[in-house]
Amino acid sequence: MTTTNAGTVSPYGEFVASEPGPVALVTMPNYGENVQGTGIVQVVKLVLDVNHDGTMDLSANGPDNTTANTPYVFWANNNFDRFILDEDDGVYYDDDATPSGDYFTPNTIVSDCNFHDGGGNRVIPCARDLQDFARLWIAGMTPNLLTNLPPGCTVSLNWGDTTSPNPDNPTIDVFAAADTNGGIGYLTNSDIAETQTDPLACPYIGRMGPGSNLVLNASTFASNWAGNYFIWCGVSNGTGGLNLTIANSNGTVLAQTTAYIQIVDIKQMYERWTVGDQPTIAPTTNIDFSTEGLVAGETAFEYPPPKDTNTTYILYVHGWNMSAYDKDRFAESAYKRLYWQGYHGRFGQFRWPTDYDFQASLINAILQPHNYDSSEFNAWHSGQGLANLLQGLNGEYPGHVYLLAHSMGNVVAGEALRLASVEGMGQILNTYAGSQAAIPAHVYDASVTSPYLINYDHSAHGIPAPGQPSTPNIYGNRMTNTVFATGRRISLYNVNDYALSPDSWCLDQELKPDVFLGSGYYHYAGSTNDPAPWNHFEYIYDVGGSTSFDIVNNLNDLYYVLGYAANPYSMALGTAPISTFTSVDMTDPANHIWLPDTSGHNYADHFWHSAQFRGDCWQMWGYWNSLLYSSEFGFNITNQ
Repeated sequence: MTTTNAGTVSPYGEFVASEPGPVALVTMPNYGENVQGTGIVQVVKLVLDVNHDGTMDLSANGPDNTTANTPYVFWANNNFDRFILDEDDGVYYDDDATPSGDYFTPNTIVSDCNFHDGGGNRVIPCARDLQDFARLWIAGMTPNLLTNLPPGCTVSLNWGDTTSPNPDNPTIDVFAAADTNGGIGYLTNSDIAETQTDPLACPYIGRMGPGSNLVLNASTFASNWAGNYFIWCGVSNGTGGLNLTIANSNGTVLAQTTAYIQIVDIKQMYERWTVGDQPTIAPTTNIDFSTEGLVAGETAFEYPPPKDTNTTYILYVHGWNMSAYDKDRFAESAYKRLYWQGYHGRFGQFRWPTDYDFQASLINAILQPHNYDSSEFNAWHSGQGLANLLQGLNGEYPGHVYLLAHSMGNVVAGEALRLASVEGMGQILNTYAGSQAAIPAHVYDASVTSPYLINYDHSAHGIPAPGQPSTPNIYGNRMTNTVFATGRRISLYNVNDYALSPDSWCLDQELKPDVFLGSGYYHYAGSTNDPAPWNHFEYIYDVGGSTSFDIVNNLNDLYYVLGYAANPYSMALGTAPISTFTSVDMTDPANHIWLPDTSGHNYADHFWHSAQFRGDCWQMWGYWNSLLYSSEFGFNITNQ
């Protein structure tokens, strides 16, 4: 017996426990004899990691407690994490796939919460799906307590509605945990994640829905006990009190503890802003909430006004080649992975009208020759809408707005910050992080030189090299003024990035000015040595005549030229370190951002261009941890 305080007992015998486990209750001395008695009480508790900080707080008043009014809110596991082929790499990866079936019903769409193996057994489809699982502990249920329960006693989980199912209660699926101490290794460690997805090592315990009663000390479990540590996922939405009930053979409740859980669609947990999603329709400058993907009767999620002046807001801007569905997949991966890092702030997605359904194949290059450039044109155009949004967010979260842009999303982000500076919006961002940025490095640093210049003698895919640029370099230092709109600027780069390589992004930029068969072509009428302002771009029609572009006074004309006509001279920011940003090499082991590339391809595969949103949670733990917490490489968010 220890002297550690485990609760309080009133003079009337009312005991309030402060933590689970066996507790010795010592009586007050009896009158005249000064004798005290001792009784052992077993305190049992259902524990959730409510504040998702990686620590299960067992105390009675700690941050991981729930009430009927403050349940643990978690998302439904309704996406499609599967082991699928990346056609560009010719390799299978865990990824967030398009809606598909499982092994048992391959021709029927089955989300992850209902995934079954070929024998019809409920299993976890792959390690990526583990980011959709939370932990549940049964603390204080010791082997000694189980052994000494009266014969016929049951220990069960239910929503308190076994005799009259309540459809408002949620449904969850429960699996045995791989972590022997109930930890978060299933999210951070490859070996534990692999074990967790093994149905023999970590079996399915059962489904808890309205009216269900899951007996944990049934003879079907080893040693007649399902265990003290579990992981679980949401199957259907609802709110309810999950009861752990110990009852005798007559059904009389001997003890009970409750944890309150609410399951919602993840689209009701973060904001989805948009200036449009149709690539053939110009982006608007007025921001609105996206309602795409919501079920009938649902409205778009919007945060209430912040109560704390230190509330943080992270806004994510997607890249090229993403349908509306794909945009949500990346945004929700970002949300989930920030969540598991312990992020307590707010999160939003900014959607803009990129083209999509393009794969790096010859047939696509023939059928969709301007897919990338038309999207780049839309990206430049979307900058004003993003600037307006950031200004509004900074009004709500002054000094605590952070921007993460990926790939071509950095065109949108860069132009937004440039316009914010021009329009006198002031500093509207705390920190801007550009990841794998598909924008010429010269826009921020005109001094970038070899080996980070585009080689115009390089040919690829059977397309002859142009030999030299056709236009002047109009990109030099175009966005240096963005320093006035943000406190810090960070570039997360990979010199071997697949999408930004000489065979991909660089080749597309080499082949400008664009030619539109049967219509006409863009052209620069001056010399590549012309001084600024380079106002000699034009479009020449096949039927005769031309249109000139005024890139000095007309933003729309400028965006046409940047999207379709002007040759950059430098490689993309996402492959080149520059002096005006904090440039972070994601492949450098010393930076602890990416794990080693075991393929031997030195991070040159397609997977790595957007690895932080793909693959498994454990693979990208370093990226999201650094982005969120690093004072050098990331947002340095410590006070949430």
